[in-house]
Amino acid sequence: MLQGAGLGYRRDLADDFLNLSSNNAIQFMEIAPENWVKMGGAARYKFDQAAEKYPLAVHGLSLSLGGQAPLDRELLKNTKALMTQYNSTFFSEHLSYCECEGHLYDLLPMPFTEEAVKHVAQRIRYVQDFLELQISLENTSYYLHSPTSTMNEVEFLNAIAQEADCGIHLDVNNIYVNGVNHGLLDPYVF
Repeated sequence: MLQGAGLGYRRDLADDFLNLSSNNAIQFMEIAPENWVKMGGAARYKFDQAAEKYPLAVHGLSLSLGGQAPLDRELLKNTKALMTQYNSTFFSEHLSYCECEGHLYDLLPMPFTEEAVKHVAQRIRYVQDFLELQISLENTSYYLHSPTSTMNEVEFLNAIAQEADCGIHLDVNNIYVNGVNHGLLDPYVF
């Protein structure tokens, strides 16, 4: 399990990662697999060097766990190969959907319902079986609170974690944003 402070690896930060002293505060680097599964050339060379210094936390953006379309097996296959190559044992994904007869390029929220819990949990179990590890879900910020929701966000996240036997990657900024934007739950009580 990864613990401590991590930093998102971006191509623009490659030289900074490589030049960090060995006694810095960074314990791991986070990557979006969608950005690296097919990357080559100089960018991949620098990534390889950084990955020798820091363990990888792989944080997906586009599996669309809440979506209706079949899960992207090619992305899962490529993600698993990337994780194997770099000995990564941590994968998280946003609790959202981002496809509807095409990729939406946004992370849209789920309604907080029992039906959504069962749907998402089934897809999470599939991903966990495919990757052969327990994954974590990140709570997302959302623009609108679904009028069909039958539970609050905390209940929803806990129900999914229990039903799917997965972890939660708690994004405190998203808790704050949702609390302020919707007045649904005091972020400090969350």
